[in-house]
Amino acid sequence: MSSFDQTPFSARNRGVHRKIDTEFPQSAQVGLLHLLLDLIDRDYIAGWAPLAREIQRIARLPPVEYNNSKSASIQQAKIDVEVALATLSWDKNYDFCERLHNHLAKEVGYSYNDIYEVTTPKSEVQAFITAELQRLFSEEELAFEFTEGLVRRRGRKHTVEVTTRAQVVLGDSRLASARRHYDKAMQFFRSPAKPDYENCVKEAVCAVEAAGKILFPAAKAATLGDLAKWFSSTKDVSVPKAIAQTITGIYAYRSGGDGIGHGGAAGGIATAEVAEYVLAVCASQIIYMVDVSNHYEGEVPF
Repeated sequence: MSSFDQTPFSARNRGVHRKIDTEFPQSAQVGLLHLLLDLIDRDYIAGWAPLAREIQRIARLPPVEYNNSKSASIQQAKIDVEVALATLSWDKNYDFCERLHNHLAKEVGYSYNDIYEVTTPKSEVQAFITAELQRLFSEEELAFEFTEGLVRRRGRKHTVEVTTRAQVVLGDSRLASARRHYDKAMQFFRSPAKPDYENCVKEAVCAVEAAGKILFPAAKAATLGDLAKWFSSTKDVSVPKAIAQTITGIYAYRSGGDGIGHGGAAGGIATAEVAEYVLAVCASQIIYMVDVSNHYEGEVPF
C-alpha cells in the first residue's frame, strides 16, 4: 500500500466525532489548491487554464480565454482558480472534485521518434487523485468520502463493513428485489447534497421484508411484522424471541417514524445517525436471515 493510501494520524487519533456536513471549509479549499498544484507539477492535468475554465463553468461565471504560451496568462488562470473556487457553494466544491477526477485527469507520456510512450496511464492518475481527495476529506473531518469517481456520504467503519457484507449476500438472484431496496437505501443515505434519511430507513426495512418473504415462504408473511411473529412462534426455525423482537422494533420504527411510513408522526425523526443505525441493523438482519435459511433449507442459496 502506497503512502498516500494511509488515513492521516490526525483523523485516526481524534476517534469518532460528528463529521462536517453541508460545508466545504476554507481550510479544505486551501488543501484542494495544494493538490491542484501537485497535479500540475506531475503533469496529471493540463494546467491552470483548463482548471479555471472548469471552475468558471461550475460557478456559472463567464468563460475566460487564456494563452498558455504567456506566463502572465497562466498566472492569471491560477489566480482565477483561487478566486472562483472560493465563490463555490459547498456542494459545488464537491462537484469540482468529481470533475477533477473524471474529466480533467489525463495520462502522462512523451514522444520519441514519432512514437508516443505512456509513462503514467490515466487510471493511475485517477487512483492518485482518489487517494489524495480521500486523505483531504479525512483530514478535514468531512462527512463524505471519495470513491470510484464520486463523492459519497461517509459511514462509520462498522457500517461500511456490515453493509458491504450484506450487499454480497444480496447477490443471490432470488434476493434481487431486496437488493434493489437496499441499494436505494444506500443511495438515499450517501447523496452528498440531498440525503433522504426517511426514505433511507423505509427502503432498508423494505429490503429486510423482501428478503424474509423470499427466504421463508412457509411464514406466508404479508409484512415484516408478520414474519417476526412467525419467527417467535414457529418450530421450523430457531430464532430467539429477543432477536425476533429486534425485527419487530425496526419494523415498528419504519411504520411509525416521522415521515417514514404509514403516516407516522410520533416515532421520532430520521436523523443521519438514526439512518446509519438502521442501515447497519437491517444489513445484519439480512445476513442473519440468510444464515438461518441456509440451515432451514439444508443448502446455501447461492
